[in-house]
Amino acid sequence: MHIKFQQHIYQALLTEANRQDKPLARLCNEILETAANIFDNTPDIKPALASKATLYGEQNEQTEPGQ
Repeated sequence: MHIKFQQHIYQALLTEANRQDKPLARLCNEILETAANIFDNTPDIKPALASKATLYGEQNEQTEPGQ
């Protein structure tokens, strides 16, 4: 999997990975697992996020109903 980060986010993740003495890939995996667990176990969050989901970070072109 390929994930692009803004430079300041990458630096913060790298600093934290070094602090925890683990590879950056493992830290990112743990963060993604935690986020997935939150999404899976928070019923109110799914509809709001699903409406904003996009492929490759592109802007969602959907409009609100009635527009």
